[in-house]
Amino acid sequence: MNFHQLHIFYVVAQRRSITGAARELHLTQPAVSLQIRALEKACGLPLLERGGPHLRMTQAGEALYRCAVSILHTRDEARRLMGELGAATKGKLILGANTTGGMYLLPRIVRAFKEQYPETDITFQIDATERLYESALQNVLDMALVGGPTKDKRFGVEPVCLDNVVLIVSPSHAFARRGTVPVRDLKGQPCVLPQQGSRTRQLVEQKLKAAGVTLNVVMQLPGTEAVKKAVEANLGMGFVSSYAVEREAAIGVLRLVHVERFEITRHMELIYRNQKYFSPVAQRFREFIHRYAEQIVPISAVAPIARGTRGNVVRRKPRAR
Repeated sequence: MNFHQLHIFYVVAQRRSITGAARELHLTQPAVSLQIRALEKACGLPLLERGGPHLRMTQAGEALYRCAVSILHTRDEARRLMGELGAATKGKLILGANTTGGMYLLPRIVRAFKEQYPETDITFQIDATERLYESALQNVLDMALVGGPTKDKRFGVEPVCLDNVVLIVSPSHAFARRGTVPVRDLKGQPCVLPQQGSRTRQLVEQKLKAAGVTLNVVMQLPGTEAVKKAVEANLGMGFVSSYAVEREAAIGVLRLVHVERFEITRHMELIYRNQKYFSPVAQRFREFIHRYAEQIVPISAVAPIARGTRGNVVRRKPRAR
């Protein structure tokens, strides 16, 4: 077994086709088949089930594919690290983020980092937190920004900044005129939430259940932006990250409602595989994100945002309790 064979198998497994893999790899179909047979001989087990319009992996093939993902990305990382050590001012960084981190936080952090280190090549993917965990373990990502808490001991976890999950309503909703409501008044109210599996939804339902409130979920939508649009149309109240609603709260198309003696807070966390070696550029970003986070103050219903004299957003800090 060698890297060449493993790479060919990886592409075949992704394409589910010898012909498609040969085309991508710029090899002949017999050459690809020959390498797959050699790999199967080295493993002592069949890796693919032939026949039918698409190839299927055997149990051994599935297991080897998972290993191949990690092995090949580790090889690529080693090459990248050696290149970066030879040119310390340059480098490539592969980041991941959940919806909140990827849409509302990471872009501004990356922009600020690139202003200082313009030669750094940064790519990032937005995905569900569970899939980001898997990618980090497989070494596909250098690190990821996710909503906590992360309790898996296989990860290094660094809290970056606090996030408030806030109750939002349309300006025409009855709660908007009240501004503050007791938690019991949330019972029976039509509510718009992200689909099952959302970490924000899990946190909201868990906290409200502990407070004796079961939500009346009338819509389940794919993502925060869809939730905000439905709430803006007054189809129900909703819960979103404070970072996701900064613009709408500032211009007044959505209202934040304070729930008495009830808060949902979490840390946005930087996670990575335990014992991961950080390249110079990755270590530089890791230190930068913590410095940048010192400037971030999440909005909340008890610390509303207002517009300053020049139109910039100003956050009022809450009074000490």
